[in-house]
Amino acid sequence: MPEQVEPELEVHVNPIVHLIAPLVAIGATMIVRKIITVGYRSVTGNDAPRSNDPGVPFGKALLWATATAAIAAGVEVLAYRVTNHLGANTVD
Repeated sequence: MPEQVEPELEVHVNPIVHLIAPLVAIGATMIVRKIITVGYRSVTGNDAPRSNDPGVPFGKALLWATATAAIAAGVEVLAYRVTNHLGANTVD
């Protein structure tokens, strides 16, 4: 007996979303970077390590850069996904 395959719904994303999504991602990333920098300062009492400061040990600067990049990348993916989801509609 052949299996019945349910038809997949087509998802169409509004073309304007392709213009708005990068702006949302950039804005969200900037806000989150500011929040984690302020959070670092409130937890440690010191400013966040700067990669161009020769007084900051290499390992500390690398760890901070890796952590902020990972968080920013996650926020960027989330912003794109949410924006695309809100701008999408399904066609039967």
